[in-house]
Amino acid sequence: MRRNPERVAWAVLLSAFAAFCLVVVAVPVGGRWYVHNAQVKRDAVVESLVGTIVVEPPVGTGPFPLTKGNSKAISEGTIIRVDETSEAFVTFFNHTLRLFPGTTIRVDRLRSSRYRAGELPDTVHLSLMGGQVIVGTSLGLDHGVDFRVNTLQGEFKLDADGSYVLEALNERSEITVYRGRSEVIAAGTVMPLEAGQRTQIDLNQPPQPATDAARDLIANGSFRDPLSEGWRAFNDQGADGGDVDGRVETVVDEGRPAARFVRNGGQGNHCETVLEQIINRPLSEPITSLKVRAWVKVRYQSLPGGGYMSSEYPLMIRIRYRDVYDSEMEWIQGFYYQNTAGNSTMYGQEIPRDRWYPYESENLLEQLSIRPYKIISIEVYASGWDYDSLISDVHLVAE
Repeated sequence: MRRNPERVAWAVLLSAFAAFCLVVVAVPVGGRWYVHNAQVKRDAVVESLVGTIVVEPPVGTGPFPLTKGNSKAISEGTIIRVDETSEAFVTFFNHTLRLFPGTTIRVDRLRSSRYRAGELPDTVHLSLMGGQVIVGTSLGLDHGVDFRVNTLQGEFKLDADGSYVLEALNERSEITVYRGRSEVIAAGTVMPLEAGQRTQIDLNQPPQPATDAARDLIANGSFRDPLSEGWRAFNDQGADGGDVDGRVETVVDEGRPAARFVRNGGQGNHCETVLEQIINRPLSEPITSLKVRAWVKVRYQSLPGGGYMSSEYPLMIRIRYRDVYDSEMEWIQGFYYQNTAGNSTMYGQEIPRDRWYPYESENLLEQLSIRPYKIISIEVYASGWDYDSLISDVHLVAE
């Protein structure tokens, strides 16, 4: 330094000038970046619609109950648990989330731009730990939305201005897109999903190919698998003293896998031979149609028509459901080929004898006086004295 003080002086001067230029450029650029990218945590509001839900804050006093009609602001990290008798509604920004009975969800990230000039989208990240939700996203006035729902099987990215139904079970997750668009990510695969489509993710598997949004609520309705896969078989003798049971078995009739109901030797005593499947699934609000479809055949019936009270047909379908007022109701459809006694057939439809007949109900959402809210079960059965009937490809289709 003593040998060449001029060089040191110039080095110091140039370094100071470079630092000055860096500060002059970096401060406004950094400030601009911060204004455009800074985010702030936001709160959501959870409301109990039915029953009592449990809210678990990330820190604080621990879980607390929230009764019907009450609401509470929640933050990131909050877990909402809805039992089998409750429902909840969550609102954040201009988006909504409806939680059906038996649902648990965690709010992982909930943020928006700190400043009006911010460019980052609103951020909503949720973990659906089990159950079913309806997600409604809306277009923001200033920003888009980074909306993601994670499940054990994968991730769902939701577009703004959409309507989606998601369901998470231990072994699989499902999404149905009614409006908007989604990206489904699992096992390193990204699959786009358009409006009117749905898909399923199994554990450690990529998304299944997209299908139509219509959903069959019945398992093994084709009867290609053993009856134990989804169905429970039993007989109900009623109260008239009969003791001759019918039987139900899987057969192949004219190349069609089917369930066959047979009873002989009833001697005028009542019996019901039943296949029952428990469904216990709420109907998502976006659906506009609910129909029963099946192929049916009646080979023989000893009791004419539907019996004395239009309740004993050689082949019947019964849907048990809860309506929007939480009352348990049922829908019944019977099939017969003869009514020599002129019995009531209020709940029956005459079909050709010993021929496969394709049946499709009307839209039950329009036909029933009070809209169904939750499907409890379906029963396919034969009722009366002696009978021999078959059913194949029975479906309860919601779309």
